[in-house]
Amino acid sequence: MQDCIFCKVVAGEVPAEKVWEDEKYLAILDINPYREGQTLVMPKAHWDSYVFDMPEGEMAGLYLAARKVAKTLDKTLGTLRTCQLMEGLGVNHAHIKLYPTRPNEMQEGLVPLGRKAETLKLVEIAKKIRGEG
Repeated sequence: MQDCIFCKVVAGEVPAEKVWEDEKYLAILDINPYREGQTLVMPKAHWDSYVFDMPEGEMAGLYLAARKVAKTLDKTLGTLRTCQLMEGLGVNHAHIKLYPTRPNEMQEGLVPLGRKAETLKLVEIAKKIRGEG
């Protein structure tokens, strides 16, 4: 896709710090990291950022690539775990954000905690999702 910055990275038209790649997927360091070592894993082919519209095999492949990269981040950066987020916002190219999380960062959330929901509201929403009302 012509205007996609990630497609330009894949094509080598825009510089990026590559940390891993194979024939179908690429992982680069995020230029706006929330955590040191924050990495973006993306398919080399352009898919819109709403990953739930991707074919199942492509979405599964993206997750498996992210798993490989996350395990590498854990080993090399001394993390307890690598958190992941697929928000589908920002760049319209499917990607998974990986956040290496060190021991002193385990209490910090990546997404702010919401307010406690009322039980009746949860029941109402659950019924709607199940198609009961």
